[in-house]
Amino acid sequence: MAGGRCIGTIVSFSLVAFILTTLFLPLVSAAPTIVSAGTFDPSLLAPLAISIMVGLLLWRWLLPLSLSNLQVAFEVDDGLYEVHRLSKNRKEVMKLLNAPRVAVGSLAYLLAMTGILLIVCELLIEPSTFYEPVIYMMLILVAYPIIISPFVTLYAQLSRQTADAGNQSTFKTLYGSFATIIMVLAVTGFVLFIGYQKSASGTDDEIFGRWIGFALLAFMGPTILAYGRIMGASWNTLIINKWRTLRGKRTAIDPDKPGFFKRLASLLIVVFLGTMPLAAINGIVTLVYVEVENPVDANSMLDLGGIIGWEIYQYVENNPVLQKVISLKALEITLASYLMLNVAIVGLAFIFELTRNLFLGGQTFGGIGGVILARAREIRSEVNVQGKVLFFGLAGFSGYSVLLIILQTYKEFSHLMPYGDSTPLLSEEILLAETWQFIAAGQAIFLLTWILSLSRFNIMKNLRFDLNPDERREGAILAGGGDWMRSYVEEAAFRDDLDALRRFQSDTIKGNQLVVQLEKSRARMLECALRGLWPEAIDVARKLLAQQGGEDDEARMIIAAGHIASRRLDAAREALRGLEQPEGYDEPEILSLVAEWFDPWDGSVKNDDFYDWEDSSAIHYLQELQKRLLRWDPTTSIDSLYNDPLSLHAMVSSVAKLRAERRHDEALQLSLDSIRRNPNSTKARIAASLCLIDTGDWFDALDIFEELQISSPEDPRVKALGMILGFAAPANQLESAIIEPNPKEKRRWIDEAPTNPMAALLTKGGEDEAITANIFIASHEAIERRVTPRYSPSIVLRLFNWIVLLPTWIIIGLIAYDRSSSDVIGVSITISLIVLHFFALRFRKQQRRVIKHRDQKAMIAYAKRLKRFKVGFDLDKIPVGTHLLLSGLLVTINGIVYDLGMPGWLVVRLPKKEKKGVLSNISKRRRKLLSQPLARCSPLPVEWWNKRPKPLGKEQRALEVLIGPAAYRGRSIRSAITSERSGKSSDRIPIMDTDLGEKHIPSHSIVSESIGIKRPSSRPNSSRGKNDNETDN
Repeated sequence: MAGGRCIGTIVSFSLVAFILTTLFLPLVSAAPTIVSAGTFDPSLLAPLAISIMVGLLLWRWLLPLSLSNLQVAFEVDDGLYEVHRLSKNRKEVMKLLNAPRVAVGSLAYLLAMTGILLIVCELLIEPSTFYEPVIYMMLILVAYPIIISPFVTLYAQLSRQTADAGNQSTFKTLYGSFATIIMVLAVTGFVLFIGYQKSASGTDDEIFGRWIGFALLAFMGPTILAYGRIMGASWNTLIINKWRTLRGKRTAIDPDKPGFFKRLASLLIVVFLGTMPLAAINGIVTLVYVEVENPVDANSMLDLGGIIGWEIYQYVENNPVLQKVISLKALEITLASYLMLNVAIVGLAFIFELTRNLFLGGQTFGGIGGVILARAREIRSEVNVQGKVLFFGLAGFSGYSVLLIILQTYKEFSHLMPYGDSTPLLSEEILLAETWQFIAAGQAIFLLTWILSLSRFNIMKNLRFDLNPDERREGAILAGGGDWMRSYVEEAAFRDDLDALRRFQSDTIKGNQLVVQLEKSRARMLECALRGLWPEAIDVARKLLAQQGGEDDEARMIIAAGHIASRRLDAAREALRGLEQPEGYDEPEILSLVAEWFDPWDGSVKNDDFYDWEDSSAIHYLQELQKRLLRWDPTTSIDSLYNDPLSLHAMVSSVAKLRAERRHDEALQLSLDSIRRNPNSTKARIAASLCLIDTGDWFDALDIFEELQISSPEDPRVKALGMILGFAAPANQLESAIIEPNPKEKRRWIDEAPTNPMAALLTKGGEDEAITANIFIASHEAIERRVTPRYSPSIVLRLFNWIVLLPTWIIIGLIAYDRSSSDVIGVSITISLIVLHFFALRFRKQQRRVIKHRDQKAMIAYAKRLKRFKVGFDLDKIPVGTHLLLSGLLVTINGIVYDLGMPGWLVVRLPKKEKKGVLSNISKRRRKLLSQPLARCSPLPVEWWNKRPKPLGKEQRALEVLIGPAAYRGRSIRSAITSERSGKSSDRIPIMDTDLGEKHIPSHSIVSESIGIKRPSSRPNSSRGKNDNETDN
């Protein structure tokens, strides 16, 4: 099939060459004869018959061949993309061509190709004779793609790309289509009306002909804009991949080993792409020069391909030596074919390369300012979205291409074309000017987008693409089993026992060392995930998968959670693909819902979807956090509804927020309540110790630390608590490094701990990354400054855009008109500036919706907004040890609780109108906050215990006094794992066959579960045969 596709590309270039031969054939110069429909001669139908036959071949053979190997790429790590194939054989392509709306797009392309072939056949077979019915057929063939092209491209560029874009209601689609048609026709009619007035009611054919060209330019404007944007944003991806294909390498666009024909086609494309920026500059400069200077030889200059072609011709003409080698007539014909070559390659041979890049997503990772029709996950899973992209690719560009070819054909062969000499409006001068205006407009948009995208050339060059990602297996999600070590590691992670996990990794254990190393890797994966070191957790999880041949669904879910935490949501969705089970195991479903919720612009989850869930602490906590965000509320109520590890972590996180709001008594009481729930919780006891430091009970805090040193000496959080209390601690661990950062190493933690806002604040300019990690890090200062979390664009900025900048562009156009005395120059400059202005606004809005961890545009703007209100992220106002307690949204994997942070862009999901009482509530809390002393914001002095009087009567542990001996049972000291410890091996079993209640694993939480899997798609089938017969959702 790969060879077939490259043959298809060669055929496309052959058709281009076929059209170009018309420039060199000795055609007759007699005026064309139009034979009426009443006269029947079968020979007159020969061009139509040939073109229809070739069109049918294109439909059944070339089109499927050219659309094979459509692929889509997902970012799974920094600089790494997985590439998944959507179509590989002809059957899959035909299935894709049957998708909704694709038939309209393929019909437009095939009619355009058939119409062009009919024109060529007429010129080649009997150029002086035209059959009237054939002329009408020719008109129908070329008119359909020309008419629908601008409506399709404008609708695609204006419509908001959401997760539901492929499934819009019929009413919305019809309304959008109707509005698009009205807009295009209104602008075209307005330009035509101006031309009619300028030409003295249409009596001046030259002026009116030029304004008809401007009207056509306005009509095709959406298509020209789309072409320039897509071509400019795709240039990096196309030229890099085609160059690699030329060298014999497999690429994301050409995944199969390239053969001779494919490498030959890539050579032609590379040459065309390499010269495209130069051709664009030549076209723009030439048109501006002709319009401004109006030289005597303007038509000759345009006819010879612009300034470059003109200079080449002049140089050869003035050099007798070169004239002996190069024929001036042949050179003139070659240079004149420049326009036809420029148009034909884009229209006929290049449309499929652009379509493949639309599917791949090359505009997103390889360019800036392109037309994003859908996100990769939607293209992968939704047939409607695939049809939408293919419909745009085929219908969007075919009309633009065929119109340019018709203009060029009438310009070159007006004396042979039907009705070519019937009106001055089809004179060679007018058609030449119109053709150059069309080409230069597209090249101007291309050049602008290309310049913007050029900054990503090296990034694109260094991206890695996994062309053969592992297929996911079928079957139930498994748990347990294996050696005793697996159960030990799982139990330690469930208890949030980092000490046990770390000691297990360092102990010497006898037995099968392959199994030992596997379980030590598992312990490292769980430890990193619990500590929020998500990039390392993902890396270790991948190694685990490789060691087990992909047979570890817990590792897959860790990878998905890590991607969510690292704000790579598309990668998370892809990692979750195929993990959902119809058996009631809900953790993959919850992760999928969180991934969608974290994308407020394009996520498929809305507030109403929560009604489909019941009895899930993770979902309830997500809803609660969103409600608390509206008021910067630090307190949780989930502990009154659930008694599970997730609610315990939520309580500890509330302790961190209460400390920041200087509500010391409430924070201490909540920390003690959390210890009452789980006296063995290291995190809860650390929270109590920090609260005691805030209240000045340093010796009680020290007593808790001493107890933690006995029970959890290897826990990095305990070591960090020791550093806060004045003890030494290793500075190469996240928890300790945040307290006393090393200037040389503090920048590393912002990437290694993406959900830890304190790690981001250590870095200069890391405020936006901090609120990307967890927006609640700014809550106490926001309350102090009476700042609500809801964010809306500045009214001043909006007024500046519409009242200042827009009139400025009009004034500049008027000045240009006054200086040049040319209304064309004035109107062109005004329209260009307004288009660029709207392009910049649209581009900025698009960039703000690109979700990522570092330098997220919306969060940069949000951080600046907070700073304008004096929320300065002052480290001297953040309680010491906050990073040990604060968490965002919590989820469970195999019952183990993980923190995914709370990105600041979730303020988009807040109500549009601020609820009554929010500001008064914040004002009341502000007064209380300012009346209380700050919590301790720096570590205690070294050996402070020698300088501070010790309390008398210390016969009991501090927690026994605070909680009571009956409630506080203490924690037994575990003995180290010895090499003699052993146990029986057991097989892994489906997780639904284990005791889910014991580990508080959510199950059967979806009300509508009985009707099938709701989110996201089901597992892909393992066999290709099934894929051929079933729809891949």
